[in-house]
Amino acid sequence: MEAIECIKSRRSIRKFTKQQIPKEIILEILECGRWAPSGVNYQPWKIFVIMKSEFKKDLAKCTKYRSIINNCSSVFLIFLDKSIEYNYTKQVQSVGAFFENLLLAIHALGLGGVWIGEIINQKDEVNKLLDIKDPKFEFMGAIALGYPEGIGKSSRKELESFVTWI
Repeated sequence: MEAIECIKSRRSIRKFTKQQIPKEIILEILECGRWAPSGVNYQPWKIFVIMKSEFKKDLAKCTKYRSIINNCSSVFLIFLDKSIEYNYTKQVQSVGAFFENLLLAIHALGLGGVWIGEIINQKDEVNKLLDIKDPKFEFMGAIALGYPEGIGKSSRKELESFVTWI
């Protein structure tokens, strides 16, 4: 899939088949994430790959989107590693780029994914599930992924609604 087509055709997928994603494919997705741009190339991310259904059930209790978590193949839980002291804003932006690389790789490989940001409202519960006590890790969100069960339509604002030419 060409890059421009991949970007324009990616959609948030919230329904998945029961088919599990092979570990080799997950590793390829993570490899693409690894190449996200980051300030001074610090790569300030930490990721947990959740595949066990028992853990997903506990994790699902941390979000109003529990049906997505319960029905996907895997979940990526993504953290900012704040021990890398550079510039907080740039580090958060780098993690955002990491999310996008993962989502584009998921799509390019014929899978579906959705960025679940709402779950950060329960970051303390997520940290507890993962037994994370070190404050250097800040939970940034999750990506649920799997084989898509249908692909919805999406609309976007017209460029003129947010672009100013000077």
